[in-house]
Amino acid sequence: MAIIETYFLWFFFYSVIGWIYETILCSVAQKRFINRGFFNGPYCPIYGFGALLNILLLSEIKNLFLLFLAAFLLTTILEYVSSWGLEKLFHARWWDYSNKKVNLNGRVFLLGAIVFALLSLLQMKLLHPLIASYTAMIPETIRSFGALCLFTLLLIDVVYTLTKLTELEHVLRDASLFLDNALHSVKTLLHEKVESRYHKINSQIRRMIISFPRLKSIHYNERLKMLKELIKLKREKDKKDK
Repeated sequence: MAIIETYFLWFFFYSVIGWIYETILCSVAQKRFINRGFFNGPYCPIYGFGALLNILLLSEIKNLFLLFLAAFLLTTILEYVSSWGLEKLFHARWWDYSNKKVNLNGRVFLLGAIVFALLSLLQMKLLHPLIASYTAMIPETIRSFGALCLFTLLLIDVVYTLTKLTELEHVLRDASLFLDNALHSVKTLLHEKVESRYHKINSQIRRMIISFPRLKSIHYNERLKMLKELIKLKREKDKKDK
């Protein structure tokens, strides 16, 4: 069990590092704070999974060039599969690189893959030896208790997030009338109508749309664009009201 707990702690640590990286990147680009995580907590599990795969599969590679190539391939496959899996699960695309040079079906692109490969080199050669040594210094009982607490928090977050996000397609499917009315209400400053329609969309979906501006719906993308417009106008109106 000790090895499983250690791997989970590594997974959680790298998930948090990934969240920090994504949040800084997106917040700077949009000039405001963006909670970039798919879940509510400060972690991006795709980074945790990627880091663990590097540790499990690439640790024996000593040559830097071969390590770079292997990490390039591994992280590209992980991002592609994650994009495909989320699309199948929610009928939506959370990121789309179709406008980037040298992309594959809009799910991955060359420059992004190079960046992730370089980050993998940084992880394997500099960061992880330190993390592994510090983790080994934690007493086993504390390590076990900490892993259990973090796993419980993550599990609750996962269940809550997935439960709320399953409503996304239903909202888009049934939303054309109230979205049309809501957009008209925002533009004509009918505040009470704005509030009633805006709050029909659960907070998880609203946060996800703000965090992933390139989010696309497979079946109802035009309605999703309207929903994005509603959220944008509502936020602008709230700023004016302050």
